[in-house]
Amino acid sequence: MPEINLNSISNTVIWATFFVTVLLGIVLQKTRFCTMGAITDIAIMGEWTRMRQWMLAMAVAILGVGLMTFLGIIDTGKSIYTGNRLTWLSTVVGSVMFGFGMVLASGCGSKTLVRIGSGNLKSLVVFLTLALSSYMTLKGVFGVLRVSTVDTVVVTLSSSQDLPSLLTQSLGMSKQTLQWVLALIIGGALAMFALAKKEFWNFNNLLAGLGVGGAVLIIWWISGVLGYVAEDPNTLEEVFVATNSGRMESLTYVAPYAYVIEWLTFFSDTSKKVTLGIASVFGLVVGSAIYSIATKTFRWESFRNAEDTGNHLVGGVLMGVGGVTAFGCTIGQGLTGVSTLAINSFIAITGYIVGAYFAMKYLNWRMLPPPCEPVFSNQSNYHSNTGGCGMPLQIACHTDQFGTLGQITPEDVSEIARQGYKSIINNRPDGEAGPSQPLNAEIEMAAKALGLNYAYLPVVSGQITLEQAQEMARLLETLPGPILAFCRSGARSTNLYMLAQQVG
Repeated sequence: MPEINLNSISNTVIWATFFVTVLLGIVLQKTRFCTMGAITDIAIMGEWTRMRQWMLAMAVAILGVGLMTFLGIIDTGKSIYTGNRLTWLSTVVGSVMFGFGMVLASGCGSKTLVRIGSGNLKSLVVFLTLALSSYMTLKGVFGVLRVSTVDTVVVTLSSSQDLPSLLTQSLGMSKQTLQWVLALIIGGALAMFALAKKEFWNFNNLLAGLGVGGAVLIIWWISGVLGYVAEDPNTLEEVFVATNSGRMESLTYVAPYAYVIEWLTFFSDTSKKVTLGIASVFGLVVGSAIYSIATKTFRWESFRNAEDTGNHLVGGVLMGVGGVTAFGCTIGQGLTGVSTLAINSFIAITGYIVGAYFAMKYLNWRMLPPPCEPVFSNQSNYHSNTGGCGMPLQIACHTDQFGTLGQITPEDVSEIARQGYKSIINNRPDGEAGPSQPLNAEIEMAAKALGLNYAYLPVVSGQITLEQAQEMARLLETLPGPILAFCRSGARSTNLYMLAQQVG
């Protein structure tokens, strides 16, 4: 019997994972794959493209795991998702917390790493906050609270909680066969829905779905085949080398944050080893950085104001605590866990969506115009761009660098300039209100005559597109501030502003 070299196997697992996640980081950066973005796009724009990307990735993961199980390549019963304890309350509470937090923090765990790779300092703060809070939920004060509250509500099943194990006796089929049959039904339905729209069939969308789903499958194979040792020479038991749980693992981005912090903190302790999860964190950042630098899209980005800072800090904590409580993030439960057809994973997906929905409602409420507080100067009653709406312009000041307003006329431009605004964005299409509506060209002429920067980004009410949100983000980044955006009532400009914070 050949000698088993665990160190050599561990290095193979780690480097293979790192290489795969570097490629994944490139794919995520190029395609803008993002679960939070998918939910936001639907809620605000009615745009399903990124949700179809996510569904295609889910379909690929489910179909791939089903096939590998049927062929006997891996055994999902040896994963961390298919135990017989259904911790449904922990999953509900944790996933709603995570979903709420990822909207506040402008992205989930994987998106945070991708943004770090492109120079986003806000995401670096989220990373540190999420890592610390997840560590505290695994082993610290939040962990004690979790174990003594929501984790006590458990349904113990007679079999593993994955659908094939639950249905195998009643349907009279082997688990392996049923795994493949259910994968064909569920994964096939998801794939059909994702690919149903002809407009979805482009390189980026297909790369997103196939690339992300494929990465989950490859890491399952790396962990379950490359890293599998039937008999550890030290313990004489089977082991999955280089995993934190000692079981078969694939991609997830909550607990690995904590493992990264632990490894860096106790680096001199030789018992602390690099694991599959740690390698996947670094791989994603490196891949994103490679793409950003190669395409010259790398740029430093920081917080806009104190509220923006607070949102990201709170969002990081909610994701750290919620992700560990729910046993995974939108990648961990939403793709990796779902690929095993585990009940908890389907519950978690629902929780992420609900949490994100309420977070968007919260942010919309926060962006409502502030109360009118006229500010007086020695000469006249005017609006200050740092607060108040005065007369005659009813400007809603979202920050000291951005405000929104209803329809303006060329005559209003001088007042806007006097209040300190340097740029104007017009979000209302010409002719929407008939001949009584001032033309864009007339307002632009008045703005440029006063030395203001001007941009025309017309949006049809209720039909904001992803491309328009991206363009709004670019304008907010490149135009000198303070910036004023206007439409018929200010609502479209406000929605565009919120979406611009999420895209990227």
